[in-house]
Amino acid sequence: MNLKGLVHRELSEGVTEKELASAVGVSVRTLGDILADKLPEEPSVWDAFARYFRIEADFLQAGGPPLPTGVFRLGESIHGVAVGPMRKVPLLNCHQVDQMLTKHEPPGVVHAEAMLETDVTGKRTFAVTVKDDSMQPLFSEGEVIFVNPDLPRQSGQYVLVDGDPKGALLRQLKHVGGEAVLHPLNRRYEDLPLSPPHRIWGRVVRLRKNL
Repeated sequence: MNLKGLVHRELSEGVTEKELASAVGVSVRTLGDILADKLPEEPSVWDAFARYFRIEADFLQAGGPPLPTGVFRLGESIHGVAVGPMRKVPLLNCHQVDQMLTKHEPPGVVHAEAMLETDVTGKRTFAVTVKDDSMQPLFSEGEVIFVNPDLPRQSGQYVLVDGDPKGALLRQLKHVGGEAVLHPLNRRYEDLPLSPPHRIWGRVVRLRKNL
């Protein structure tokens, strides 16, 4: 249902235009414009309606139905702010990463923990949370990293790796004696060979700063 239809639905349930406008945080005139097929131009107005109807703002503008909890619409919507163009990428847990890797194009919708606004590029870029202290002091548990699965990986770079029983591994890729090795920065952890079942999901491109 589109925005006009959602407004009509609220009004048909006995809410007055003044009450609805107050609840959403917009003017009565804005509601009148919507009912007259004049949609808002300001992103803040769309955000206000999205919060009220509990729908992603981009999806509301596209006229789609509400998405289930934990499901988000992906798109290339980019808006400019003072620091540059920004967009939203999914914050995933280790069980959700494969949906970004099975095809060369990102899916239309994703199961995710949340959507994070960032200026990091890459159409299949996603974010994950660091789960342990194996990469301290550079990466701390609970911090968010951004991962691009489409970039080449070279020795010395940081990568996200699948195939560990405890979940995804964040490691530095190194080559030792002609062999690829997954290296932890914390000396309490051991190097691992890059061999099955381990596979690289993507290259880390940001942790609060460019890497």
